[in-house]
Amino acid sequence: MFVCWKQFLVLLWLFLAVEAAGAASDEVPHISHCNFCQQCDVDAAPPVRHRSRNLQEMQSEMQALLHHLQSQDHSHHTPSRTRRLRQLDPATDDPKKPPELRWSSYMATANDVVPKQLLPNCTRCRGCSTELSFMAADSHYFNRTYTNERGATSSWLFKASTARVPSGQAVVKVYCMPIPKRPGARVPSCSPLTVLRTMTLMMALERISLDCGLDDILPNVWVDRIEAVVPGVGFHIRWYGLWMELIPGISLENFLHKGDPKRLPPEQVLDIMHHKLNKSQVVRAAIFDLLTSQCDRHAQNIFIDEEGRLRLIDNEACLQNSWKNCGFDSVLVPTTQKQEIVRMSNQFIAKLVPAHKAPHGNADPQLLLDYRCYLEGNDTMGTNYPPQVDRCLRKISAMTVAEVEQHYQLPSTLTAQNLHSRATDMITKGFEWAAKFGEPRNAPPKRYMMQPKCCQIKWEHDRYRCAHEWKPVFEIPIGDPNTGREWTKARPDTGTYEGGTRY
Repeated sequence: MFVCWKQFLVLLWLFLAVEAAGAASDEVPHISHCNFCQQCDVDAAPPVRHRSRNLQEMQSEMQALLHHLQSQDHSHHTPSRTRRLRQLDPATDDPKKPPELRWSSYMATANDVVPKQLLPNCTRCRGCSTELSFMAADSHYFNRTYTNERGATSSWLFKASTARVPSGQAVVKVYCMPIPKRPGARVPSCSPLTVLRTMTLMMALERISLDCGLDDILPNVWVDRIEAVVPGVGFHIRWYGLWMELIPGISLENFLHKGDPKRLPPEQVLDIMHHKLNKSQVVRAAIFDLLTSQCDRHAQNIFIDEEGRLRLIDNEACLQNSWKNCGFDSVLVPTTQKQEIVRMSNQFIAKLVPAHKAPHGNADPQLLLDYRCYLEGNDTMGTNYPPQVDRCLRKISAMTVAEVEQHYQLPSTLTAQNLHSRATDMITKGFEWAAKFGEPRNAPPKRYMMQPKCCQIKWEHDRYRCAHEWKPVFEIPIGDPNTGREWTKARPDTGTYEGGTRY
């Protein structure tokens, strides 16, 4: 009975506070005065300021009342993710920094004066800055329909209206959502400090790509506040997220292996890869992935459009910002595990089958993403980079690590050290040396020998084959290809050499 009386008091004070803000007019309520809102008008208008002094006083008194009631009833103190996030030290959140560089900007509740769950639900409200919609389930390219991959991220993806790009449409990735993606699902854990590091890194990559003339292979990204509601749910998103221009095309995974009513004929796939593929972008994509030590570059993270243009997405797994045990791993760069899986099959690289049982003679079209095929008569890039890349590498190499960190506003000294080391190796010793021996480097079980390139592929006897002489060596490093450590499994290790010793 006492608990119900306390709840009544809270609701009474809430009613008075909301009335103070909005009762003086008959306007549609502001989103900040609603818990859930089913339809939010996009006008980016601030809340009505009627009787603001009284409102502030009432809100302060209500917060004091809530604190008193909670201290009287410990049974309401159920642990939650929101409670854990609030325990972050406020002293580490410098108010002098721009909002996008403060961890509180990635917390759902950071700026709530009144707890959202105590506010009324609204059918319609105003004050949103954008309209969100869920990403389309399908894309239509090459006269086919493709199902868009959902990915493994715990963040939410939306399509959003924005005036920042010519198309008026962007993709926004929202982190730390305190509601589950599916009914009954668990709300994933989230650290605003980790999100802040990711946002800082993504903006640094934007600066690096612009400096090095690599911005045409990346979508334009920015960090900005979201003031909107989840469509069909009405949950109010009121913190910062990662925005990205909506790029045309489909993933290379979709392009090669899927499509409705059926996937592209192999002959059409090869025609596009041989004659439309933007070869200059292939070379610069390999440069970007090595320079920034990308560790998650596979076919789902490469987009291709009908003109053969490429875009690289999901670039945050780089410079050892999060994946500390990965030097770099990209299907675009030889000596990496992801390219060797394309060349010799996942079963062989994972050591599930010995060399004599591995599929010999196959040539996956992804092999045409090998930069060595487009070097105008050379087998190696060396230090022969595009002019803007050359100037950029020299610039980074000439800086101190501290200057690199400050200039690109990288999230840590480690990421700055890795960028500085890689740029220095690439400009002084060449691309291939940096890939084989430079830092950061992979553990020996994940350092593969430089294999021959296949630059022409044909469709023959119901499979892709290299159209010229091509003899990859079916040997792989000793050790566990998953962990990068010693081999401890019961079956024999099919590795034949110490990784990093044969090239």
